[in-house]
Amino acid sequence: MRLTPSRIVYAFLSVIVFVLVFQTLHTITNGFFAIDHGSSIPMEEIEHRMSQRLKQVAETCTKYNIHPDSINSADYAIPHPPAPQYSVLYYQFQRTKTVYCPIYKAASTSMLHWLLNMKHINAEYEMKTKHRQISEVARQHYPSIDYPAAAELLKEAKKWMVVRHPFERILSAYRDKLENSTIGREHGTLHFYEKYGHKIVSKYRKASNNQDETRIEPTFAEFVSYLIDTDLTLYADDHWIPYYLFCTPCLINYDVIIQFETLQEDVQLLLNLIGEKRGPSWKHSTSAGRSKTELIRSYYGQLSRETISKLYDKYRIDFELFGYSIDGYLSI
Repeated sequence: MRLTPSRIVYAFLSVIVFVLVFQTLHTITNGFFAIDHGSSIPMEEIEHRMSQRLKQVAETCTKYNIHPDSINSADYAIPHPPAPQYSVLYYQFQRTKTVYCPIYKAASTSMLHWLLNMKHINAEYEMKTKHRQISEVARQHYPSIDYPAAAELLKEAKKWMVVRHPFERILSAYRDKLENSTIGREHGTLHFYEKYGHKIVSKYRKASNNQDETRIEPTFAEFVSYLIDTDLTLYADDHWIPYYLFCTPCLINYDVIIQFETLQEDVQLLLNLIGEKRGPSWKHSTSAGRSKTELIRSYYGQLSRETISKLYDKYRIDFELFGYSIDGYLSI
């Protein structure tokens, strides 16, 4: 066979494709994300960053006079649960004892699938055949534990939670649960419309010729107004309740607090800590091809600086605990 230029190019491209496929198969195994152990960031640096992150949480809690060994919640400088919400945690005994606090709209779907995979549970099958949410399937296989047994386990277990920028989570909750009640009903959109959406519209919608305000669902601005006017310490859905009220990091000494901005590196640290080789796959993206920056500008651009500042005040403790900033949102 005579080697023509076109055959040489074809052979070269075939080798490139083979190499890329081979690398992909080493990265993704059985549907689970395998962390790249060849990270350019040394593990010592990742550990140091986590140490600083946990230190900031501790210092913020001290600022508000809240500690794991606090005796009287009346001494707290802010409204805060008197004890951890033991019932929301997922306790794992099979390998290293671990405790996971699921922040909804912060990789909770991926984490719960991962926990179920550890027990060789086919979550997708159970969700489909039993018409259940992932949290319901996970709770069946990881029952809640009450005090005092839960408190004792927390002393022994490795504990982790996942956070993201509070404003990103609020937007994600709105788009996933309230923006369109006719799609995603398997994820409870109709339930959220009936429980929250139509009440928000009834209270905050004014007569307008704006096409966005002719639909039955609340606009993002209306949803934000609802959040601003609601006492989130007393009444908040799990998908937008502040982190500090749900996972109580001032009352639980977490070993790892994963942030979206350093997701893969933080997960690798968690895997090392609990002795696992495979981490979760990342599910449930609804960006529809738009970048995060485009989404943020599209929605938060509808709000005034005053409204954004008021929303920040509702979630200020989360911003302080985890080192997030409002600056980029004020300049949209």
